[in-house]
Amino acid sequence: MQTIIRSTNILINGEFTSADIVIQGDIITAVSPYKSIDVAIDLGDRRIVPGFVDLHGDAIEKELEPRPGAKFPTKMAVIELDKKLSMAGVTTMYHAIGFNDEELSKGRGTEQSRELIEEIYEANKSHLGVDNRIHTRFEITSESSLETIKELITKNKVDMLSIMDHSPGQGQFKTLESWKKYHLSAYTIEDEDVAQYLEKKLSKDKVGIVEDLVAFGIEHNIPVLSHDDDCEDKLNTLKALGVTFSEFPLSIEVAKKAKSMGICTGMGAPNVVRGGSQSGNIAAKELIKEQVCDYLCSDYHPASLLMSPYRLKEDVNLPLEKGFAMISSTPAKLANLKDRGEIKEGKLADIVVIDESHFPKVVLTFKDGEVVYNGIRGFKI
Repeated sequence: MQTIIRSTNILINGEFTSADIVIQGDIITAVSPYKSIDVAIDLGDRRIVPGFVDLHGDAIEKELEPRPGAKFPTKMAVIELDKKLSMAGVTTMYHAIGFNDEELSKGRGTEQSRELIEEIYEANKSHLGVDNRIHTRFEITSESSLETIKELITKNKVDMLSIMDHSPGQGQFKTLESWKKYHLSAYTIEDEDVAQYLEKKLSKDKVGIVEDLVAFGIEHNIPVLSHDDDCEDKLNTLKALGVTFSEFPLSIEVAKKAKSMGICTGMGAPNVVRGGSQSGNIAAKELIKEQVCDYLCSDYHPASLLMSPYRLKEDVNLPLEKGFAMISSTPAKLANLKDRGEIKEGKLADIVVIDESHFPKVVLTFKDGEVVYNGIRGFKI
C-alpha cells in the first residue's frame, strides 16, 4: 500500500520545508517536491517530524504501580503504556528497567525485572504499536542480579545497559540528608530499615562488578551508559572501561569533560519542560546553552519529549529543528539505529504530525508506515 502525505512544514535535512512524503509499506520511498504528486493527503501547515527515539524512560513503573501498593497486571501495563507512547509521538522506546535486589520499594528486584523484560520482548514481537526495546539499569551493589542480566543480554533481549550507583554521598544524592529526603517521602520505611540498608550498600566492593558487566555488554555490542556522573575521576574510570554515554551529568563541568573525552551526554526532557531538575540538580537548559548536551530522553514523562523543543526555543533560543533533532535523529544515531530518526528516502516511515493551532499536540503517529495513533477528527487514510 502506498501513502502520500504533504505539508508546508516538514523537517528534512535539518530544516523545515514544504514537501510530499511517499510511503510504501514500512519505508519512505521518496521525499518529493511540494505538490509534485497529483494525489496526496494534505496536512496543510501541520509540523511533520521524525518519530521520537527515547533512550531512557521508566514510565512503565508508574503504569505498573501508579500509587504505592496499587499494582496492575504486567500485560495490561505494557499495552497501556504502548498506547500512550504512540500518542506522545514516541516510535522507538527504550524502557529503562532497573535491577536492584536491595531497592527499598522492592520494585526493581531481579525476578520482577526479568519478567517485565520478557513480557515487553514478547509483546513487541507480536502486537505492540511502537518499537519497545530494553534499557537495562544495573545498580552496582545488586550483585545477585548479574547472572540474570547476562542471560538476558546473551538472548538478545537487552538493547542498552547503564550502570547506576544511588548510594548517598555522590551522584544524584550528594548528602545523606538529600538521600533520605527523597526515599523517605517516596517509600513507607522505618529509620531502622534505612540504617541497615545503607550499612549493607556502602560496605560492598563495586569496582570488580562494574568492570565485569561493562565488558560483557561491550562484548555483545550493546551501548553502555553511566548514570548521574558527578566528577572527572568517575568519567575517567568509566571511559577506560568503554562507557560511551553519560546520562544526566550533574554539572556543566562534568558534561564538558565528558564531551572532551568523546562521551555523549543526555538529559531528561521533563527537566527542560519544568525549567529544572525535580531533585535539585543542574537544569538541562544550562547544559544545552553550553552545547554539552547531545540528546533528551523522557526519563519518567513521555509527553515531555514533544514540548521540550518548544521550551528550548523559548528559554535558550534553540531553533526548533535542533530541538527536534535532540529527540529523533541524534538519539537514533547514538544508538546505532541507522534505519530511523530522519524523514529521508530509505528510512523507516516513523513520522509524527503535530498541530500547533492551540498548543502543540501530536495528532498523527506513523510507525513503519502504519498509523498507530490518529487524533484528527474525521481523518482517514
